[in-house]
Amino acid sequence: MSLVESLLGYRCFASEPEIRRSIEQSKHYDASKESPEDARSLLIFDTSRQHTWLVATGERLYFILDDVRQPVPRIRRSVARDDLKALPDGRVAVTTQSKSDRTGLVDVGLRRRGWLYSKSLFSPDQPIERAVNNLLARLRLRPTSM
Repeated sequence: MSLVESLLGYRCFASEPEIRRSIEQSKHYDASKESPEDARSLLIFDTSRQHTWLVATGERLYFILDDVRQPVPRIRRSVARDDLKALPDGRVAVTTQSKSDRTGLVDVGLRRRGWLYSKSLFSPDQPIERAVNNLLARLRLRPTSM
């Protein structure tokens, strides 16, 4: 932690492996079926004080907020693989909506809730919809067509 972070009471962002390990804190985490080492993660939101990550295991999708003003990253939501099936053919609906020039909202799966994402983290060649679908492939679900 830098001197400025110490004075302000902030910590550094958790590393990607630390984010994946944080799923072990979820009340829904099942060590017999999931492993942080086998999980895949995707940073979707990036500001100077907050990161939002999606972490997929073979069983669940976790939404993790890493706010440097808090002691540790927190799981904001976790959804079982089967609860993500929003379409009759088993595909997961991933939709987006613009919020500002720099941010948008992404909805994943049946129980929709807009999660902020940073447009700068994605490109026309790799839009957030495609990146999330690639992550969802970890859940052994068929991605929506792009």
